[in-house]
Amino acid sequence: MLSNMNLQERLQRFPELCKNSGMKVTHQRTAVFKMLAGTKSHPTPEDVYSAIRQDMPSISLATVYKILDLFYHKGFLRKISTEGQVARYDANTMPHDHLVCNSCGTIRDLESSPSNETKVVIPVMNDFEVSHYDVVFYGTCNSCSGKGNRAKVLPA
Repeated sequence: MLSNMNLQERLQRFPELCKNSGMKVTHQRTAVFKMLAGTKSHPTPEDVYSAIRQDMPSISLATVYKILDLFYHKGFLRKISTEGQVARYDANTMPHDHLVCNSCGTIRDLESSPSNETKVVIPVMNDFEVSHYDVVFYGTCNSCSGKGNRAKVLPA
């Protein structure tokens, strides 16, 4: 969708994206979108709130949560939920997987991932239709382990 564009292009397309989704363009929505589109991190709602509150002191944390939920349901961003952690958001809506550090909680995108190279078998069931799936790899980042990059083969 928009993840291959630079920030300026993404911001210019935002009003059109809203219109096509039946949403009004507001200052609050624009600020949230700008913050998310301008980062490769996977911020929490509190992170988004802290970042935009500097320029928009009247915005509330509840408003940020509502906007993030709306954007998620409209397909503007992805929600990454990990065990015991608050949800994080990713403006990169292109298919990709995630690496999550068990120690510090950092989430990184995995662009060239095994799921893109391996066939994923999706069960065919009469009473269930798969709309999407997410692959999340858990482990320890180099900063927490103190080790360099190494390929690791996991048992099947």
